[in-house]
Amino acid sequence: MFLSKVTITGADNSVEHKDLVRLQAQYPFVEWGILFSKAKMASPRYPSFTWLEKLAQTKQEHPELRLSGHICGRWVRDICEGNWTILQDLPFMDIFDRYQLNFHSYVHKIQKEAFLDGLRALKNKEFIFQLDDVNNDLLTIAEDNNISAAGLFDTSGGAGVLPDSWPKSNKWIGYAGGLGPDCLNEQLNEIAKVAEGEIWIDVETKVRTFDERLDLEKVEKFLQISSLWVYNV
Repeated sequence: MFLSKVTITGADNSVEHKDLVRLQAQYPFVEWGILFSKAKMASPRYPSFTWLEKLAQTKQEHPELRLSGHICGRWVRDICEGNWTILQDLPFMDIFDRYQLNFHSYVHKIQKEAFLDGLRALKNKEFIFQLDDVNNDLLTIAEDNNISAAGLFDTSGGAGVLPDSWPKSNKWIGYAGGLGPDCLNEQLNEIAKVAEGEIWIDVETKVRTFDERLDLEKVEKFLQISSLWVYNV
């Protein structure tokens, strides 16, 4: 197993952009996963339009900032129909290197050709498909059509619940669900038993405060533990 990227998901209005830049410099392997939901913008975990505009400006000033856009709800359903309405609603989306489609175990029906055309139109982007047991075929469809795509094993859906076991893999894939500073080293040992290729991990719930704000102390602890695996495995 080779851990090459660690995604911290859920930065929102409670987070200063300068702190993202500071931690990026200290931990170059970190990626900031930004959550998007048309119905939840400006609520915990989902930043406001103004905060996102500032993020786009920060990215221009600090191109080393690694970002992925984690898309939920109505915008994902539109994408499955081949309609990237999020790009019209949020004109700064090009700052993200990867787009993650969060299905949250809700069955998403696709208009196959329109769906694929929409993915192809976004060149030089990687697409992450949340593997939640009911939409896993969408990753296969993308891969079979030469789309730059990867799966994220995540049955927790942001609830912070560890799975009973981690799936085997010998290719580029992400692992998420229940990871946190207190269990990370133990769980990476378990993942290392089943993952033969290059991987990334994603954390959301277990690095937050009781009132849902991103806890930068927990984030730093998570990244410190991760660094031992990124650099020494």
